[in-house]
Amino acid sequence: MICSLNNENNLIINVEEQYIKRVKIGKFGICEIPEKYDLEIENKKNIFLYTKYKKILWLKNKKTFIIESENKIRNMWLCKIISLDIFLEISDILISEKDKEEHELKDDIEEVRVIYARCVNSMNFLDKVYRDYVYRHKFNKNDILAIKSVAGSGKTTTLLELSKIHKDKKILYIAFNKSLILEIKDKIKDKKIKNLFPVTFDALVRDIFINKTKINPDIVDLKPQTLPYIIEWFVKKPYRIKNYYINNFRKFCNQTKYDKINDFSKKTLGGEKKLLETMWKKVLSNELITFDSIRKMVEINHMCKDYIDNKYDMIFIDESQDFDNTMLKIILEDTTIPKVFVGDPKQAIYEWKGSINAFDKLPSDTLTIEFYSTFRVGSPACDEIRDKFENCWMISKSTNNTILENNIIPDEKYVYLFRNWKNLLRSAEHIKNIWIHNYDAQIEYIKRLHARLQISKLDEDELDEFSDDLPKFLLKMPLEELEKLINNIEKNIVSKNESNVDMYTIHSYKGLEDDIIRIYNDIDIKKESNLYYVALTRGKKRIILDNVVINYDSDSKKQINIMDYINL
Repeated sequence: MICSLNNENNLIINVEEQYIKRVKIGKFGICEIPEKYDLEIENKKNIFLYTKYKKILWLKNKKTFIIESENKIRNMWLCKIISLDIFLEISDILISEKDKEEHELKDDIEEVRVIYARCVNSMNFLDKVYRDYVYRHKFNKNDILAIKSVAGSGKTTTLLELSKIHKDKKILYIAFNKSLILEIKDKIKDKKIKNLFPVTFDALVRDIFINKTKINPDIVDLKPQTLPYIIEWFVKKPYRIKNYYINNFRKFCNQTKYDKINDFSKKTLGGEKKLLETMWKKVLSNELITFDSIRKMVEINHMCKDYIDNKYDMIFIDESQDFDNTMLKIILEDTTIPKVFVGDPKQAIYEWKGSINAFDKLPSDTLTIEFYSTFRVGSPACDEIRDKFENCWMISKSTNNTILENNIIPDEKYVYLFRNWKNLLRSAEHIKNIWIHNYDAQIEYIKRLHARLQISKLDEDELDEFSDDLPKFLLKMPLEELEKLINNIEKNIVSKNESNVDMYTIHSYKGLEDDIIRIYNDIDIKKESNLYYVALTRGKKRIILDNVVINYDSDSKKQINIMDYINL
């Protein structure tokens, strides 16, 4: 050490052998706390950490922070970095020039770009650091900024604020579905933002296709019923055969490994498929155009090259955990303008639709930061939710007092969430004054699916298209029982304004919130932890779990605790 100091007000600790870094974002120092040190620090006015560099770490906050730095989790001190001269001035220590020269110190502390919070203390500190940084970040060509942001953390608000900060830039906003686009358009209008242009990816690639080919496509909704009009061979062929070719045509279009359909067939389907090749030939001759085929054509022919770069200055990608491989490849390979990916990896619940978590596939030089604060879920529920999940780094900045409860039926109006339609419908049969999201369209679909299941079962590819076990539920149900179920439900349905209970599947309620959320007990919380997380993070005041399975007595129409039967 240069000097020794341990008096009533000041203390120096030698940390030359410890892990020490300068954090670029935030411009502060971190030092791994020695496993053993017997020095009393709480009552000291100034604590200085002597390093092997020409800088001193001034430990002003004596808390322990659990931090992930360079892929390792460590107990750290967070410090202000000061020069040797400032240290000497603060501590009133006198050192001769000769003493200074005798200590050969490295010029500056080695730098890490970003660190991650892994405890409440560090989340409280870093959340503000990173939110402030996002608004100051200088974007350059090919820059990628990824923001992993917990549920209710204001992801959309961040993007809107960024668009205002960069008001001189024309910004493309890409979202997963139309409902997100409609939502952001309303907010843009309210905030009078003129430079943000929302679009779904399908709408974007369609525009690119038209621009490059000069063809206004007549887009086909490719179904077993329409396939025979495109290829005559499929006339009077079984539904299963038609569906097999449609599903594999879509799979080819939505993967990025193979550009040629013959290669795809040989590697994934066990050999050439002439009918698939015929379908693709019709794509190439513009006789068959689907949203899936447009995507694939834009990808393999690099139609996006220069198109987005010439039209926009930046790209915002919302709900990045719900992206897909084709979208990601096009955006990463065929654009050079700066990109901001925003989303919550724990809300990735559309894998069954072929979605991917884009955060896992971004380039290694991507700057990834995290937002930890939720403004929706208050304490104590936020702390309880965090403890339920591995690597859930979430703290509450909400003014709500949010309670997590078990097995209670609220007296007030509430939202009831279900994993699957089977349990939603069974519950709706016995609850008065309900409103069901997308009920009419879903019931019509259920009727068609039920009729088809009476003729033939679904193959594995078709079953994969469902997020729940609806086909199995319908397969065992006679038509008379289905009609009785629907009739009983419709006796209970009222308008949304008059309802006591609004019923949704969890998938359909993603992105929404309400004061009181009740969650039906049909989630496999081990296998579907992301779905459970989405459900738990919708409530602002009360989150109620149906922890005990509830059945219904068909004679009395009353809810009966299944445990009562077991006890008998």
